[in-house]
Amino acid sequence: MLCICAWKDSSKSTFGTRLMFDTRRTLLLMALMVAPCNALADSAGYSALVARLGSATPTGAGIGVVQVESPLATDSTAYSPDVSQSEFTGKAVTRMNTPYAISSHATYVASYLYGANTSMAKGVSTVWAYNVSNWLTDNLKINAGVTLPAVQPNSSVRVHNNSWLASYGMGREVYDREAVRRMDYIMYRDGVLAVNGENNGSGSIRYPMMGDCFNGLSVGRLDLQHSAGVTASASDTPGRMKPEIIAPGSGTSYSTPTVGAAAALLFQQAQLAGAPTAGLSAMATEQVVKAALLAGATRDASWSNNAPQSGAQRGITAKPLDSLRGAGALNIDMSHQIISAAKENGNAISGNAVRSGAVGFGSFTMSAAQHLYWRFRVTRPTPTLSFVITWPRVVATNLASYTLANFDLRVRRGIRDATTLLSIEGDAGSASFGGGNVLSQSTVDNIEIVHMKDLQQGEYVVEITRMDSGSTAAQLSAAWQVDPIGFDTEGDVDGSGKIDSGDVSLVLLNLGTDDPASDVDLNGLVDSADVAMIILNMN
Repeated sequence: MLCICAWKDSSKSTFGTRLMFDTRRTLLLMALMVAPCNALADSAGYSALVARLGSATPTGAGIGVVQVESPLATDSTAYSPDVSQSEFTGKAVTRMNTPYAISSHATYVASYLYGANTSMAKGVSTVWAYNVSNWLTDNLKINAGVTLPAVQPNSSVRVHNNSWLASYGMGREVYDREAVRRMDYIMYRDGVLAVNGENNGSGSIRYPMMGDCFNGLSVGRLDLQHSAGVTASASDTPGRMKPEIIAPGSGTSYSTPTVGAAAALLFQQAQLAGAPTAGLSAMATEQVVKAALLAGATRDASWSNNAPQSGAQRGITAKPLDSLRGAGALNIDMSHQIISAAKENGNAISGNAVRSGAVGFGSFTMSAAQHLYWRFRVTRPTPTLSFVITWPRVVATNLASYTLANFDLRVRRGIRDATTLLSIEGDAGSASFGGGNVLSQSTVDNIEIVHMKDLQQGEYVVEITRMDSGSTAAQLSAAWQVDPIGFDTEGDVDGSGKIDSGDVSLVLLNLGTDDPASDVDLNGLVDSADVAMIILNMN
């Protein structure tokens, strides 16, 4: 990863840049050259996507990409990928700043972002490359007062890659905040998703630019050798968790464009005629893509968002992300399934909410104190249920202030057709789920995640509550994945995989109780109606 430090010379009216070479970059590039590129795609779910879709697999075709690069320490003009390589045959790469020279770092980043042989977004054919030294001043317009950032070079641009780090330094944090604020303004205004690399090295220092963004994604590595932690006290809204996602790559310079390439595939899917995302604004689509990437991420047994697993606080967390893994590891196949599913925006009355399927998303607005509900009926023990919400911060046009809504995300058991909701927080929830969390209630992050493990049969109701008192409706996106094993014919009470006399016997044994596994019709009581439903679905 290249690190750029920018500073203001008080004797001049313009900003300059000072480049610092990170010696780890040499090792990083050497490691990249021996890493099989198809292995990186495989570990991001790409092989599964191709196996499922075949020739219909999206390639990022029609999606424009911006690549901002820190120039080499030895040549302040060396920011351009080497477009003469076969990776870039047929690619229109516009170098936006002159003069320019070839950068090996930029070339490798480009390979993972849109290369014909290495990237999953091999169909991306229009790219605009910038020297970060120029981009900060000419496009982001740092220290330009109320002058707004420049618009994208083309309306097709949806992905913005930042495989670099920067800070204006101690005592000049105001410029770091301004840079991040302006990047968030761009994402909200233009409907682009910025992917931003974390620093390399476990325990290494975090840099605010551009990983501190609210509306984009900060990216770490699968091997967890990256900076992690919370945004600093000098940032806008300190204490937000970073990174938000991890991905394959021998350094964050390359895991970052892998996430960018995945985003390009999802943007292409979102723009298809008749897609569930049809009719959404560019900003709302960008947030749905972000939500799908987060919800689709793989959360293995090591993933935890710090919810206690026993006691009165069991299942409750104020830290929505894993401290190292963020939302989890990039899985483009699952994210694609999510964004391709039906759009379901919940219901203000729990009992009126339709039962949702194993994957899906929503895009909607919520006012202060409003509640929305989704229902999930699992008919047998189910390994996982994950539900994610994310929302943007809205930067004012004077760039001096911003608004950020606050939401809580909770899951409860539903009975009597979800007209009655039962808390499963604390030890009482152990009869319903084996681990994870059922309440995510950060007061600073603009992401909340519920990740439940080992769910018992029954109905689970997801509730989003807007907690702040803002006077305007706030845009947010939801996305989810539930292990499909839970969606089967109702009546397999004993979990044998068959509906048979064993299920009838178990229900008869529990007649008159409120045993959730035997209460097939979810009316709150095990009775003859449950027996009748099993017999109806038998065999």
